[in-house]
Amino acid sequence: MMRKAGWLMLALATVVIVCGGCAKQSDVSGPKEWTFQLTKVWEIQQMGGEALLRPGEPRVGDDGTMYFRDFDQQLSYVVDTDGALVGTFAARGDEEGNVPMYINCFPAGDQVVIGAPDKLHFFTEEGDFVKSISNNLFVRFPLLFRNENEFWAAPGALGDAPEGTAAVTYVDAATGEEQTFYDFTLTDEEKKPSGGGVIVGLTPQAKMAIDRQSDRVYFGKNSDTVIHWSAADGTQRGSFSFTGSRRPVSEADKRQHFAKFNIPEDRISMMIAALPDQMAYYNGIQIVNGLVYLLGAGSIGSAMIGQDVNIYSPDGRHLYYGRIHLDDGWHVFGSLDNLQLADGFVYVVQENEAGDKRVVKYAVALPEA
Repeated sequence: MMRKAGWLMLALATVVIVCGGCAKQSDVSGPKEWTFQLTKVWEIQQMGGEALLRPGEPRVGDDGTMYFRDFDQQLSYVVDTDGALVGTFAARGDEEGNVPMYINCFPAGDQVVIGAPDKLHFFTEEGDFVKSISNNLFVRFPLLFRNENEFWAAPGALGDAPEGTAAVTYVDAATGEEQTFYDFTLTDEEKKPSGGGVIVGLTPQAKMAIDRQSDRVYFGKNSDTVIHWSAADGTQRGSFSFTGSRRPVSEADKRQHFAKFNIPEDRISMMIAALPDQMAYYNGIQIVNGLVYLLGAGSIGSAMIGQDVNIYSPDGRHLYYGRIHLDDGWHVFGSLDNLQLADGFVYVVQENEAGDKRVVKYAVALPEA
């Protein structure tokens, strides 16, 4: 059973060394370099006869269905494994099935969930509306859905948690049950309130992933060097750690990021002051074929021309390191979160120097467990 409150001390297991936010192990054998061998499967440059304007948030369900949002069209799309449009959903609006403000998207078993500031909106895999439940997204931001009812949540930014700790909470939406799964102690850097200026890969956040085969979850603070693991029911806990450096980020980099938004200067200055001057150690955790993938947090802006990846065994042995390279002339558009790894594939929202946008699915070579 999960504990309802309190501190949970996790023993450190394997220690690895990461260079520049990602990379090489200290034991004799060391990790091997992995070549991902990307092969384009399809690309999308328009939907419903309209060119993509500001696509983002690609999310992939367990069956390979992909969801993404066009923020200028204020509409989300369902795309099948062949890249064909299945349907649209979550248009902006106040009517049932619409969302007044889109924040994020979460695959949830046989459903997909759209997070708005005050509610979670549930849809079928085809985009049909199912239900909405009340939820303060800034206090209880879903990290991971185990299925359409059970999920884990944490503050959207660690600095917005009260009293110097940030709780990961287990929620059962069907029963209303809610329990503390883990309490993170925060450093001074992590305690800074975000002021609403969250930048993925830069803002200290909790990250989480699940191995669907073993039902084991992996989680950590992207601003820290410990990855925790636990059975989904809170038992059989452990962890592994790494050491490394974080790439610096200038004030100019941060200002360039916020320049595309219509935000008053005084608010931009406040948000910049709350942000770290270094990227996080990693941007995301994903589990593929039983192995743990840490996706590096390399940069923000047009410099995002690839993705550093480090691959670990379930017990934390550093097996491989490598880099996913994009096609020449293209970079990850908007956010590091716009590159998503799935079982044998990687999905990337991209932009070129002319400002053209596309969503691309690549087949990718991945190691076996």
